[in-house]
Amino acid sequence: MRAVEPILDTNIPSRIVPSERHVSVLTEFLTNIYDSNDVASALEAVEGPRAQDTLEFIIQPCPQLLRQDFQSLFPDRSALQELLTVITLSQKTTNDMSGWSEAIEEEREDLLEHFVSGATEICESLQEAGYWADFIDPSSGRPYLGPYTNATLFETDERYRHFGFDIQDLGCCKVISHHLWGTHAYVGSLFTNAPPDHPILASLVIRQQ
Repeated sequence: MRAVEPILDTNIPSRIVPSERHVSVLTEFLTNIYDSNDVASALEAVEGPRAQDTLEFIIQPCPQLLRQDFQSLFPDRSALQELLTVITLSQKTTNDMSGWSEAIEEEREDLLEHFVSGATEICESLQEAGYWADFIDPSSGRPYLGPYTNATLFETDERYRHFGFDIQDLGCCKVISHHLWGTHAYVGSLFTNAPPDHPILASLVIRQQ
């Protein structure tokens, strides 16, 4: 009996694997939150952010010496025994965050809303892919999705130095400083046990060379 060759219908769209679907949905979501040009530059650039960009994703393995500290942030996780990846999301600000004014507070509130929305979507995408993920609420310094803890990680925490930021002590207060934007930056962080090269993360990150 002669084998029958399968007939390929070119009108049937190719199947999208779950990771690709998550990336597609996430990219569309972030484009709705942030300026489309900013998202495009963040998703496509490989040599690092430029001074004119306004959005930056960086992913990296959590430094081993910080794992003990972060165990208290996520008491329901075993940070010392599993892979722990850190994602920092930086937004360039119009105002200098080292000062205070009503305009600065309004901008911070707006950026907080954007960060929480974007971080929630990233975590949900990773969870749907089978991973644990959570992010730090900048307003409280505590995990947004996990159980309550007395441990905190505010954006002026010295541990952010290990993620490529500088913490400036102004005497009356401290402020985080971005390597390109200085104190014109609003920074948030996410944590997950997904590997840094996972498609969902790799599609977001701008790798620093």
